[in-house]
Amino acid sequence: MGGATLAAAIAGTTGGAGAGVYDFTEGAGTLTIPSGFTGCTIEVWGAGGGGGWGTESFLNFEFGIDTQSNPGGGGGGGGYARTVLALTMGDVGKTIQWAVGAAGAGGVAGNPLGYDGGASSAYGGSYALAEMVCLGGKGGFGAFGVNGGGQGAGGAASGGSAANIPGNGGAGFTQAGGAGILGVNNLTAGAGGDGGDPVLGGDGGRPGINGRVRFKFT
Repeated sequence: MGGATLAAAIAGTTGGAGAGVYDFTEGAGTLTIPSGFTGCTIEVWGAGGGGGWGTESFLNFEFGIDTQSNPGGGGGGGGYARTVLALTMGDVGKTIQWAVGAAGAGGVAGNPLGYDGGASSAYGGSYALAEMVCLGGKGGFGAFGVNGGGQGAGGAASGGSAANIPGNGGAGFTQAGGAGILGVNNLTAGAGGDGGDPVLGGDGGRPGINGRVRFKFT
C-alpha cells in the first residue's frame, strides 16, 4: 500500500466526506469497523482492461498503394457492486478484508492484445460479510486478427446486496475504453484504456484505470 493511501486509511478521511470514509485505489488490507456509526455502504469496482495496439497498414492495388487505418480496441470497464450494512455496537472492532484490482496494461507491437484488469473484492474477516467480487474488464483487441479492433468485454460483478452491475465494454470496432460505472455521488473507477491510434509504425494501447474499494460509515 502506498504511503498516501496508508495515511488516508489511518485518518479515515478520503473521498471528500470527512471522518468515516475509507477510499482505496490500490493494494489490499484489513479495515477495522470504527465506533460511533450505525451503518456502512461498501462499493467495489474492478479495474479497467488495457487498450489494444493500433497501426496503419498498406494495401497494394493495381494502380498504387492505399493506406488503411487500424485502431486498437478499447479495454473493457470493471464491474461494480454495492452493499449496505446495518451495524450494531457488537460489530465495533470487527474486521473486513479488501483488495483493489490493478489496471490492465495496453497492448504493444508483438503483443497487441491489452491486458485484463484485476479483480477487486471486499469480504469478511471477523465480520460476516457476503463476499463482493468485481472482475476487471478484458483487454482490448489489437488491430488485426480475430475480433481485430474490438473492445474488451466488461467485468462481471457479484455479492452486492444493493447493486451488481457488469462493466461497460464489448462493442466491436470501438477504440474508446469502456467507461467506469458510476457509484454513489457519481464516484467512479475502473475505466478501460483507449486503443492505440492508427499511425505509421504502430501505437500502444493505453492502460486502464485501477479498481476501487470504498467504505462510507454513517
